[in-house]
Amino acid sequence: MENNEIKDELLLAQWQTCVEMANSISQRRDTMNNIFVTLNLAIMAAVSIVWNIKSILILVAGIVVCVLWILFIRNYKQLNAVKFEIINKIEKGLPYQAFNEEWEKLKSSKKYMDSTKLEKFLPIMFIILYFVTAIIILIIKLKTGGTT
Repeated sequence: MENNEIKDELLLAQWQTCVEMANSISQRRDTMNNIFVTLNLAIMAAVSIVWNIKSILILVAGIVVCVLWILFIRNYKQLNAVKFEIINKIEKGLPYQAFNEEWEKLKSSKKYMDSTKLEKFLPIMFIILYFVTAIIILIIKLKTGGTT
């Protein structure tokens, strides 16, 4: 085998490893999102069962969970961004740069929305739901004179 062939095979192997690692990160990110959705649904179930002033503490815990969720999303985005930077750099040595071309087409599309923005929508909606629920509980408590 010539030196160039060995170099090309090594480059392709490195590219494949990086792509597999990026896919693995995306799967972990999906799993993390599923865990946070389940946790937030459990928090809302607990609030609906308790439904009194003590629920405020559960709602505060829910807000903290959502803030952590947003931070995890941000970290995964940064990790993926670096991974794809490396993949694109490796691709420059390959005959065809599929990831780079795909990304360029997506960036130029007016219909494409960054997945991270969509992903952050759910924890933000839960935070709003927690605030609204806390306000409703406080209003009910004030109207009933604290008998709830």
